[in-house]
Amino acid sequence: MSGSLRELWLRGIAFNPAAPSDVLMRLLDQAAGEAGQLTCEGRDLPDAVIDAALCHPARAIRRLAGNRHVDPARLAPLVTAPSGIIRAALARGP
Repeated sequence: MSGSLRELWLRGIAFNPAAPSDVLMRLLDQAAGEAGQLTCEGRDLPDAVIDAALCHPARAIRRLAGNRHVDPARLAPLVTAPSGIIRAALARGP
């Protein structure tokens, strides 16, 4: 599969509201490229995906703090994030 087709396919899964938690969690892997970050932006997420994103090593994934579909109480662990960018996204959040 070509790289551009693969990326489009992964983006489609990231935005699919019917995608199961285990599939979405696999998109958080660095090998999925930008699809993991897109998964965490602008959509309601299952609890398991939120938990995985909160402790993810990639800052782009932890930036789910800006996702207005996630309950602000679930984002509390990000208050002590070492990244100022993450804390700033949380401060701008819902």
